[in-house]
Amino acid sequence: MKNKYLIIPTKIETKKFDFVEYLYPLKSYCVGFLHEYELDEIPEDAYVYVNRILDTKSIEEFKSLLPSLSKKKGILFEDLGVYELTKDLKLQNILWASHANCSSYTINTYLKWMDSVVISPDITKEESLEILKKAKKPILLYTYGPLPYMYSRRELLTNFARHFELEEKREYRVREKTTTKGFYLIENEYGTVVFDEKVLDGRTLLGSANVFAYLINLDWMEEEVNIEEWLKDFESMKPLPNTTEGFLHQKTIYRLPPKEVER
Repeated sequence: MKNKYLIIPTKIETKKFDFVEYLYPLKSYCVGFLHEYELDEIPEDAYVYVNRILDTKSIEEFKSLLPSLSKKKGILFEDLGVYELTKDLKLQNILWASHANCSSYTINTYLKWMDSVVISPDITKEESLEILKKAKKPILLYTYGPLPYMYSRRELLTNFARHFELEEKREYRVREKTTTKGFYLIENEYGTVVFDEKVLDGRTLLGSANVFAYLINLDWMEEEVNIEEWLKDFESMKPLPNTTEGFLHQKTIYRLPPKEVER
């Protein structure tokens, strides 16, 4: 395997591979995950993930983690406030802003300060390859895992259940009646993330140039995964169930054509 992977596993992984490193969602500082880990559970040669948008209080609480965090290999984050606290530590800083990093200009601006960034999965394969070509440093591609659509800092499932006097659940699947589109929701006390019901399969981007690592999220899987065997199937292009290619071959409409504007 020549590709390098950064994997969010289903548990703490102890087996090491030259081409695989691990990323762990930090307990109390992540949303949208079934498994989270205390900082002292995360190995020193692994990466820590923080994807909450933090307020003043949580930023202050996060400061107390810095001595232990400095012993880890790196951190991926969404809130730039995290970068301000960690930029002087001897660890890799990687910006994973779910929907923001969609252009070469934006990414290269962040790369002036960051060690790397994650390209948003909201763009096409061609757009991703163009960004990789122009990027000043190797960057990460989200290649497999739940495709996020929305993050709310509210407990949407809990509030809905309480309003309609229903059973409270932290994990739920819903289907929109008009389009029959399905969504997968995960909630904790810090918010709710809405995902596509299907899992992103971005293997069409494997083998691209200027890639720091391919991001894989296995957290949502109910059973533990043998990483080595799973990756063999993954790289062999073996069909994977319940997947979507997301926006890789479907351009996002971000403005109306002139004729539509005139209406």
